[in-house]
Amino acid sequence: MGFITGFFSGFALTTSLLYITLQVHKETRLEQRKIIREQVDRINYLAASSGAYDRRFEPLYTPRRLEDRAARRSEESDMKEVLKHRWNKEVEKLARKAHETRWEDVTDTATEGWKAAVKFIKRD
Repeated sequence: MGFITGFFSGFALTTSLLYITLQVHKETRLEQRKIIREQVDRINYLAASSGAYDRRFEPLYTPRRLEDRAARRSEESDMKEVLKHRWNKEVEKLARKAHETRWEDVTDTATEGWKAAVKFIKRD
């Protein structure tokens, strides 16, 4: 395996792993945020003095409404499906870009960059 091939393969692998790790971390934080909000709402409902006797002052989020929200959340696709969908969109975008790229221009740009780097190094 050549140096350039190995370098770009390692770069692609590293960036892919970093992207997946960041997405998993983000989804975990969002899930934890939802759970904490639900717990705070339940505690506030239990601690609310108004609404305990007079239902006209019932809090906006009651445990029944929280259960409805939890049911809706379970209907949403789980984290794995969300990550898979995002990954597929990213791959599709990159494939489309690779398909639409004129590789002659990329080769010319890389050659010019290489010549500039060699000229810079030889000058020192």
